[in-house]
Amino acid sequence: MKQIFTRSLSVAALTVLFTLGLLLLYLRLAVSGDRFAVYPTNRHYYENGSLVVAGTITDRRGVVLAKTEDGTRTFHEDETIRKATVHAVGDLEGFVATGVHSAFLPELTGYDRLNGAYCPGGKGNDLQLTIDAELSATAYRALGSRAGAVGVYNYQTGEMLCMVSTPSFDPAKGAKSAQNKGAYVNRLLSGSYAPGSIFKLVTALSVLENLPEAETLAYSCSRGVTIGGEWLSCLGNHGEVNLEEALVRSCNAAFAQFALRLGRDALTATARQVGFNKSLSVDGVSCTKSLYDVKEANDIDFGWSGIGQYSDTVNPFQYLTFMGAIAGGGRCAWPYFVEYVDSLSGDIKTLGGHRHVSMMKASAAERLGDMMRKDVTDHYGEGDFAGLELCAKTGTAEVGDKSTPHSWFVGFCRAADKPYAFVVVVENAGSGLGAASSVAARVLQAAPTVD
Repeated sequence: MKQIFTRSLSVAALTVLFTLGLLLLYLRLAVSGDRFAVYPTNRHYYENGSLVVAGTITDRRGVVLAKTEDGTRTFHEDETIRKATVHAVGDLEGFVATGVHSAFLPELTGYDRLNGAYCPGGKGNDLQLTIDAELSATAYRALGSRAGAVGVYNYQTGEMLCMVSTPSFDPAKGAKSAQNKGAYVNRLLSGSYAPGSIFKLVTALSVLENLPEAETLAYSCSRGVTIGGEWLSCLGNHGEVNLEEALVRSCNAAFAQFALRLGRDALTATARQVGFNKSLSVDGVSCTKSLYDVKEANDIDFGWSGIGQYSDTVNPFQYLTFMGAIAGGGRCAWPYFVEYVDSLSGDIKTLGGHRHVSMMKASAAERLGDMMRKDVTDHYGEGDFAGLELCAKTGTAEVGDKSTPHSWFVGFCRAADKPYAFVVVVENAGSGLGAASSVAARVLQAAPTVD
């Protein structure tokens, strides 16, 4: 009897374990079945390790960027467009993690939990992007042989028109054709850079939102200022300047003193408010965090942090959303680059848009935008930006004694027919009022007008 009881317990235990195993398997299939299905060993989708069953990817105008034809996956016929859009479209080997061929592969191949990998006619789902292929090519040419990133999006709708990163490679020749592994990295979403003076926009916002005396507060600059017995240098001898004058002249001395007046807690809170120290994503694709941490900083280091030169790091996409929030009156229409999926059944599933994130008070956004506008009219000049009603800020980010600084240009257009926010970073290219601003001018002037 005892032996029968023991065997019964063993059978019961095995049954429970088997049932739990099935439940775990079904749970994993429900959660990760799409990733299992699109693994390169699945012959429903791949032939000799190369993706062959997948839908057509088009840009915002319907221009075909990738398609399957006669059992072969092909890309746009123009090499420049292929290189300019590869970080949005992706490659067939999956080296570009941010591209549709990786991030949206289940949707592209037509996998669903009900039918699995069954694709009628050997065709997946079609995806339309918000990306403008021709504008992306313009940005790619403007960057030239330099490493960097260009992002442009409609701050009223959230549509990303340009997501260009260099160096790049030709997906038609395969990922192994890339000259270096850095070509796989989407610098707009995955890059991390010292911000330089574009961080002064964060400090200025914090002053506007936290200090009642923001409009009358002024500090003195004599080619720098002494903080905690140490010298913080400035490129100009600006005398006494208020917040607006300090931003237009990009005065290091004044902004360091503004930071000290604010204090670590207030400036850190504002940085977090606009996206620092947070995990951000676009269409489910994770972005590198922008970081602002002054817990261990002494007074001089904290002063430097207020002008973007301590340990601050910026992800370009995060700054793009920040610019969108200023342009949007304090609320950011969140960017997206996949418009919709046209399924095998003929149903169209819209993926992007309709999400807004509040980042600042409307009054502060308007005032900060006015100061950025004054940057252009009183300092940078309207020459290359005619008709855009540009509001902008440059940044020249020092990255070491022996390295040329990174060049930044960020902002937005107030022109009704070009409601675009933008970010441009060019690595080791020097002054922001040089490489980055010239790239931005070419791209924004080429950007399509809206009704």
